[in-house]
Amino acid sequence: MDSPDDSPDPDIDLILRAYRAFAAGDIAAAVADLHPDVEWIEPDTFPHGGRHQGAAAVAAYLTASYETWSHLVSEPTAYRRGADIVVVHHVRGTLRDGTPHEATVADVFTVAGGQVVRMRAYASPAELPGA
Repeated sequence: MDSPDDSPDPDIDLILRAYRAFAAGDIAAAVADLHPDVEWIEPDTFPHGGRHQGAAAVAAYLTASYETWSHLVSEPTAYRRGADIVVVHHVRGTLRDGTPHEATVADVFTVAGGQVVRMRAYASPAELPGA
């Protein structure tokens, strides 16, 4: 059964806390709950996309991603789908070069023992398996 954002789910809380940290530019806090060997997969079409293995690699990816923005508004909506947490993430703002940018993506997280062990991103929510 799916759980809305306001449901008491510690895994959802953990993931949304990471999104808030990223939006604030606090990459250390954003990766604090990642397993040391986390598997993080972004679409190859994303800047710096592809597979990132380990918390340090994810921190480097998130730093590069955050640094592309001069102003960022992050609006994540999370729900549980089976054992995973799905986040539909709408971002908008201004890139460093002054270009306005807006996108909505979907991220699927697997959490075990209070740590994110895997994340797979999709370029749009329509690309989610079973969507």
